[in-house]
Amino acid sequence: MRALFTAVLMAFAPTLALADNHKEGDSGYASFARTTILARLADLEPSIVFWRDVMGFAYAGDTMGDPRPSTGSASEIGWSENATRYFTAFTSKEGSTVALLMVEDDPGFPALDMPDAGVPYGGVVLVHTAKNIQGIYDRAVANNVTIVKPLGLSATGRSQQMFLRAPTGHFVEVYELLPQDD
Repeated sequence: MRALFTAVLMAFAPTLALADNHKEGDSGYASFARTTILARLADLEPSIVFWRDVMGFAYAGDTMGDPRPSTGSASEIGWSENATRYFTAFTSKEGSTVALLMVEDDPGFPALDMPDAGVPYGGVVLVHTAKNIQGIYDRAVANNVTIVKPLGLSATGRSQQMFLRAPTGHFVEVYELLPQDD
């Protein structure tokens, strides 16, 4: 069991620029901005390998430098104003974002045990479509990523699919649709 996370907040957007495309007079709506995973700073380096080197996402730290620490504000999510926080993001070629909000130095911020198999009630599965899923699988093997379900046909037979375990303990489903005969 891992004690890496305290909470997971989910949100996805094709691009942040397209996140707010409402028309005047709309009655109200919400748009996904990104997937944010609350983690520990120790999760950063393995997450860089996973999201950048295996999944093929761009890492914000490559252009903006290492995440900088910040303190001074508490959160309803559970950390105190004395907690040190770091933020960074990984962006896919299509513009979806997975962010890490790493919280340190706050003994009152509880850890969530991630199971070694399956997901807990309230757990999250991060689902990603792929181009050249075989390449992602090969990089996962080369980088010793935990492969929960090896690359193979999905239950429907309409896609190639695999399940990986992110360094943060979350399930990541990756699939690539197969050509369909109409």
